[in-house]
Amino acid sequence: MFDAAALAGGAGLDPAAMMQEFAAGDPRMAALMEMMQAQRVPPSNDVEAPDERDDLIAELSARLDAAEARLTKMTRIARQLHEAGRAGSQRLSRLAAALGACGLCWGEDPACLGCRGRGRPGMVRPDPQVRAELFGSQPPLREAAMHAH
Repeated sequence: MFDAAALAGGAGLDPAAMMQEFAAGDPRMAALMEMMQAQRVPPSNDVEAPDERDDLIAELSARLDAAEARLTKMTRIARQLHEAGRAGSQRLSRLAAALGACGLCWGEDPACLGCRGRGRPGMVRPDPQVRAELFGSQPPLREAAMHAH
């Protein structure tokens, strides 16, 4: 592996050449040598200059501000949608009461805790006060037909 004559005479003592020769015979030693070489290499100047870092920080800060503005807008819209849904649900419940239907499912859900799917309009006596508020004071058509005869 090593030239004993060269080593004894001291001629040609090149440590790098000796390490290469030694690593050529052992793959594990070759890997070790690569790691040692990597440590000896001076670190590259990948670190950005302070001006570049400041620019990057400013850009990221602007992006964060824009994201916060979008989040605020989406939160406002979500609240508006929630309120609109709640108001619509209340209107439907009032209409169901005026028509004598289940205010939860209108008789469409067999698992409904309020009616077990039987709460279609007319299944219970309509609330006369809500009915008058929504439809005016005129009697329903069926009652009007009965009074006409």
